Amino acid sequence: MKKSSAVLIFFSLLLLVGASFLSVFFMKKGRDRVVMYFTAYDSDDVCTEVRYLPKNSVQGDVALLVDELLLGPMTNRYKRLFASGTRAEFCMVQDDVLYVGLSKDALSYSGDAADLKTGIELLKVNIVKKFTKIKTVLVYIDGKAVYEEN
Repeated sequence: MKKSSAVLIFFSLLLLVGASFLSVFFMKKGRDRVVMYFTAYDSDDVCTEVRYLPKNSVQGDVALLVDELLLGPMTNRYKRLFASGTRAEFCMVQDDVLYVGLSKDALSYSGDAADLKTGIELLKVNIVKKFTKIKTVLVYIDGKAVYEEN
């Protein structure tokens, strides 16, 4: 009786592990793995976070990434790129240049967000690393260009 119980438990666990792997595999199908960069709360280190975003989203892949970045990190160990409430007013690609317009909420100071220059730099890094055809990211806040030297 003990041997049959052990065998039953073993096969039950094996089935559970197999089902877990299959569910993870099918959940990720149709999604892109995206590495996002944020600043840590306790230091100026740049940290990574992995998300799985839908492929071929309705608003476009670049706009989806920008929206996800503006939502901020999923973990509370990292800072947001911009103050809460910041939204993308426009996001368009022309040739190898991305034009991103952010709401004026990006100018608000927030203890849970990176400083403005760091937020813009990380926004650019996130976009250029994911979309290699984009060479330049021009950021506008409330309709005005910011940090045009990069």
